[in-house]
Amino acid sequence: MNDKTNDTIDIVRAAVMICALASLALICGHFILRAFGVSTSAGLRSMAGVLLPFVVGGFLVAFNRSVFERVARVPSMLAFTTALAFGIVVMLLLENASTLASIPVAELVVASGLSLFLYTPGAVMTGKSTLDHREVWVAYYFGVVSGMLGYVVIIGFPSGGG
Repeated sequence: MNDKTNDTIDIVRAAVMICALASLALICGHFILRAFGVSTSAGLRSMAGVLLPFVVGGFLVAFNRSVFERVARVPSMLAFTTALAFGIVVMLLLENASTLASIPVAELVVASGLSLFLYTPGAVMTGKSTLDHREVWVAYYFGVVSGMLGYVVIIGFPSGGG
């Protein structure tokens, strides 16, 4: 491939990665704001549900990087398919979050995906992994975005859980 084609591919990759991160972050924010609309206690619980995966992810980054190495060794097609399913689950959670138990399950799930992406070794800003598994990490991002968009195409945009 020529340099122009590589530049175009890099732009598409970056756009998809940014869309995946922004979508998950906005959904986390939606959950928190909606919970604060119910009560301060519910809002704080929702915020804690969003923050917990980031704290655990930070611990893994600091003390157990091998988790990321194992995730990066997954074949690209399996990574895409798994992330596609996760994207659909995110949309289902967005639609049904108000019917879930008082434990902030939706927040924990969505924030776990977001924190995994944010702690991916080098993939967020450059699209490159220090583990030399660039394609696999990008497959996860493409999968999440595809799952979310596929949900909207087939079912429609979630109403936000009531």
